[in-house]
Amino acid sequence: MQTQVRVTARLTVQALLDIDNAEFAHWYELGVWWAMYGDEQGRGIYRDQYLIQTIGDGLKRGWYDSLLSGWFPMVGFKIGMVHGGMLDPATSAVRSSASLVVLRDADFTRGYQAGRRYYFLEGGNEQRLTDGLLVEHLNSWALEHHQWREPEQTLRFTLGCRIGELSGGLIPMGELERKRIEEEDRRFMAEYEASRNAPIVATV
Repeated sequence: MQTQVRVTARLTVQALLDIDNAEFAHWYELGVWWAMYGDEQGRGIYRDQYLIQTIGDGLKRGWYDSLLSGWFPMVGFKIGMVHGGMLDPATSAVRSSASLVVLRDADFTRGYQAGRRYYFLEGGNEQRLTDGLLVEHLNSWALEHHQWREPEQTLRFTLGCRIGELSGGLIPMGELERKRIEEEDRRFMAEYEASRNAPIVATV
């Protein structure tokens, strides 16, 4: 069931994910409001670095090591801030943007694009991300990221995947984006076929 969050007496928006936890929803509402109307806010779309830094810091500080942690609902504030950054404070209209956040980090960008591919082309829109699933993701990252081969890069990629998935409910896939994905698929398949058919050279 799609979650509606009340930002002001006159503004209700559909959250980017389905929310079951009331505290998570409360923080989400605060995040949207703060991004639109808080001090020094209302300036537009947030950069990917905002999420990389805030969520990355939480992982390093052990905030998400236990599913019982009280820090999880506050992730709603961060996602709400990103959502609010997409909304014009004067009109409440969604800003014209090709992405939910300003994409600067290469690893996050690759993940973001993979998340949108999953949402639009692999059935991810049939089962929306929930706050519960997001908490489980964060918890698994917290417990496993130190074992990853490239923990910092992989974390940025996986975070980008989730944000790309969330973007699907707010930013439709345009024709140019679809064509880019199709071209990437064709290039990948051509390289794959070429590698399969490459002659094996014996070495002494």
